[in-house]
Amino acid sequence: MKKTIFLISMCISSMMLFAQNDRYNRNDRYNRSVPSEVQRSYQRDYPDYYNNNTTWDMRNNQWHTRYRDRDRGRDVDVYYDRRGRRIYSQYYWDRNDLPVAVRERIRRRYHYYDNYNVYRMERPGRGIYFQITLGGNRRVYLDERGREVRF
Repeated sequence: MKKTIFLISMCISSMMLFAQNDRYNRNDRYNRSVPSEVQRSYQRDYPDYYNNNTTWDMRNNQWHTRYRDRDRGRDVDVYYDRRGRRIYSQYYWDRNDLPVAVRERIRRRYHYYDNYNVYRMERPGRGIYFQITLGGNRRVYLDERGREVRF
């Protein structure tokens, strides 16, 4: 009986080890399966930040990568659809750099002075938006004039 229990536990342990190894292999295959259209678009959009070691992952049916902006020292997240069209890019933005109209809107409408985070988002053909996260969980999107928009 003890030998049977030992044998079963050894089988379970080895299965768990192989399953973990297979998960890592699947992630490598997944990372390599980035469509060539997406890679070409990223190379065209960000030629100074393109290299063959760029890591990709799939989030909400969108291909995502991140690069470090050399000018601002910020991480920039970029999202593409399966056809290689850039959907949007976003990065952390300092509240002091917000346009005055946006800061006033946050203060008047939402009564927040310091307890919010800001991401600057750029959408091709639609301009610049600011994602304001109020109090940790509520998100509001404002354009450069301080008007609320749907994202």
